Amino acid sequence: MIVLAFASFLVAAGCSTARTGAVPSSTARTLPTAPSAVHAQSVDNCLPVSPRQVEQVADPGGGTLTLAVLGTGPRVVILSEQSDELLCSWVPFARRLAAAGYRVVLWDFGGGLPADELTAVARHVASKEVTRIVLMGASEGAKASLVTAARLGSAVSGAVSLSAETVLNPGIQVADSVRRLHCPLLLVTASQDAYDSASAARQFMALAPSTAKRLVTVPGSDHGTALLSGRSGATTVPAVIDFLRLVPG
Repeated sequence: MIVLAFASFLVAAGCSTARTGAVPSSTARTLPTAPSAVHAQSVDNCLPVSPRQVEQVADPGGGTLTLAVLGTGPRVVILSEQSDELLCSWVPFARRLAAAGYRVVLWDFGGGLPADELTAVARHVASKEVTRIVLMGASEGAKASLVTAARLGSAVSGAVSLSAETVLNPGIQVADSVRRLHCPLLLVTASQDAYDSASAARQFMALAPSTAKRLVTVPGSDHGTALLSGRSGATTVPAVIDFLRLVPG
């Protein structure tokens, strides 16, 4: 079943008024450093990349976050992983987006707070030549994307959630951020999601002040990136592609 509440995207601006705050200190997992050689290397042993496709960002909690970049151009999609997966789970979909003309940023969480790390990644990307940034995540990455979109405001052009739940560690109520989301928003969930994402998506749909929002509910219990394949993918992937086409910028 697909539930729609979709207004025009033509005049939508950023997600909210930007909000900044102190970034808590924590111990971060240091990810691989960018290669110095000319030949390609593998990120997370699943994605061969050349040096020009690898970027590094200082982790707010210490250490370094390594980004893999597929595709080129000013339209950027940042993909944030779910807690039981690495960026490898995004690779097939990321390649599809890159082939469609998007610059796609993949990254792994470190050991700090997810929303703080994604904020650092998004600010790094925004410092380059971009016309729009869409934050898209699965499960934990979806929650971090919604919180970060509200935090960064007009720097973010849209947000996509695959199976976001209600609480992002450490105890952040995602609904509090969703209440401040004015940018285009796409929420995707399975009707029988084992982590109550379906209920959370309905709540977020009701709370988001955006006039350009859509809730897509597919049958079954697929969660996170599993929504991009199989029977769920037949609905989810076209919905995401259509959403990205309509986001201004």
